[in-house]
Amino acid sequence: MLSLILPTFNEAKNLPELLPKLEEVLKGIPHEIIIVDDDSPDETWRIAQEIGHDIDDIHVIRRVGRRGLSSAVIEGFLSAKGEVLAVMDADGQHDMSVLPRIYESVMRKNGMVIGSRYIEGGSVGEWDERRHLMSRVATSLALKVCRVKVKDPMSGFFAIRRELFHSTAKQLNPKGFKILLDLLVCVPKETLVEEIPFTFSTRLHGESKLSRRVQIEFLEYLYDVTVGRYIPLTFVKYCIVGAFGVVVHVTAYLAFSALIREGGDLTVMGFGLAVIGATEVAIVFNFLLNNAWTFAHARLKGLSAFIGFLKFNGACLFGALANYAVSSYLFTLAWPELSAVIIGAFTGVVWNYTMSKMFAWKD
Repeated sequence: MLSLILPTFNEAKNLPELLPKLEEVLKGIPHEIIIVDDDSPDETWRIAQEIGHDIDDIHVIRRVGRRGLSSAVIEGFLSAKGEVLAVMDADGQHDMSVLPRIYESVMRKNGMVIGSRYIEGGSVGEWDERRHLMSRVATSLALKVCRVKVKDPMSGFFAIRRELFHSTAKQLNPKGFKILLDLLVCVPKETLVEEIPFTFSTRLHGESKLSRRVQIEFLEYLYDVTVGRYIPLTFVKYCIVGAFGVVVHVTAYLAFSALIREGGDLTVMGFGLAVIGATEVAIVFNFLLNNAWTFAHARLKGLSAFIGFLKFNGACLFGALANYAVSSYLFTLAWPELSAVIIGAFTGVVWNYTMSKMFAWKD
């Protein structure tokens, strides 16, 4: 049986054209079509459900509060019943007439079969040179991290044997929109993969999902599967935010000290108040930026954001104490002064990051 996953977002105009054609192409193959929709504003999920009332092998998963092509495909695969799990776009850009060949190839014991634009007979269609160049660069970068080398690791049109997918499911990274690339990174090197050529077409309706955010997520994914195995990307982002926070802290201190200063001199109490004020401004800045960027995947809203902010404050307080304790201890052991300060500061950053990840922004 073939389980075909169609991940969708704002494809309400495309499904009424696409699904009848798919049913015709797959008429001789036992199959199910699973539409996984990310709660589209145009109610793609509702259109799919209405079509599914008349066609028994169409199923719909409406994901509320979750977003992302790779995670949608993974969720669809996990709910599928077929021995062969396939995925294609719901916008008409993938040549559905190739599906029977893809299915038959997987059934002949190939682990994966890819609809490829970059082997002989395949084409990117009407892409302009800019998009073609971007695709070639992305493909070249992607191949450097793949265990199994293919011509088109960025294709969104492929099929995989059920047991092979389930053997790698726990290793998959749901970030981004290139689930095939993630599979090629995770599957065993000896996996048999065949590529079948097809010509990439233009969309039936709607706009391309290849946004700047998608491009950034692709670069983040490459980091995750290389350097990120040793230094998590969220920690790097946290440190970058912290560096900006230092600038905010100094700027806020200068502003507060200028307001508190009496007769040109700053008292000890005034200095302490300026430092406390600057520290809290920096904490607020760091929390907002970390919530919007570093931990965007677990972004806090409403009351959860307020509670998270209090927890973040606590983490920073104990981080400062950890910084002081470690640097002071190393100094008493006759470590060089600068080394003690740097290691203490790093201890504080690691503490703050770990506590924030565990309590403020739980995955």
